[in-house]
Parts: sequence; C-alpha cells; structure tokens
Amino acid sequence: MKNILVVDDLGIDLMLTRLALEECCGRGRVGITTAADGEEAYRMVGAGSFDLLLLDIKMPRVDGFEFLTRLRAEAAPQAPVIILSGSGLASDRARADALGALDYIQKAVDYAGFKRELKATLGRHGFI
Repeated sequence: MKNILVVDDLGIDLMLTRLALEECCGRGRVGITTAADGEEAYRMVGAGSFDLLLLDIKMPRVDGFEFLTRLRAEAAPQAPVIILSGSGLASDRARADALGALDYIQKAVDYAGFKRELKATLGRHGFI
C-alpha cells in the first residue's frame, strides 16, 4: 500500500483530492493522510513515512514553496512531491521544478478534468 500525504488548506480540495486518489488508485489501495498547511506537513513528514506528497502552493503559515525548500535542505531520503495548485503561472511551475518537484498539476475548475490529470500524472511516475 502506498502512503500519500495531501497538503492543502482548503477542506473541499482535500476532500476532492482524496476522492480522486481513491478512484484512480482503488479504494483501500492507498493510505491517505492530510495536512492543512506546510508547517503541519513538515511535522508529519518528520514523524512518518510517505511514498508521495501532493502539495498545494498557496497556504497560510508555511506555504508549499517554503515547505519544499525546508524539505530539500535535509540530507535524509525524501518522498517525491507533486505540486497541486490553482496557479497556472509559468514562474510557479519553474520554481517548483527548481525545488525538485516531480510534477505540477494545475487544479482544474471541473473535478473530472482534475481527476484525469491526476491519474495521468500518477501513472506517468509509476504510482498506479
């Protein structure tokens, strides 16, 4: 079973991402943990073992870029990170890439589009 940490400050986005993961990977085939911001996620990563992190960029307290910067500064092995963001800015994509993100998915306005892109990204990187 793959353990995935989903980090997002919006409850509806956490719920939709969880649902999309369950539909893409199969219910019961992935363990899904959630965090509401980068600070909480950083504590969880330090205390647990995750196969993949799905990370929003714009969050209160510690945003996704700051979280990724902290994470990459550590020498310990790290789970791959896929950015999930409402931002379609090329500068955000470039910054995520420079910080070592595995991929970048722009959150779609429609759920079906988001699920389709999430499934394609997970498949492309061998998670399903």
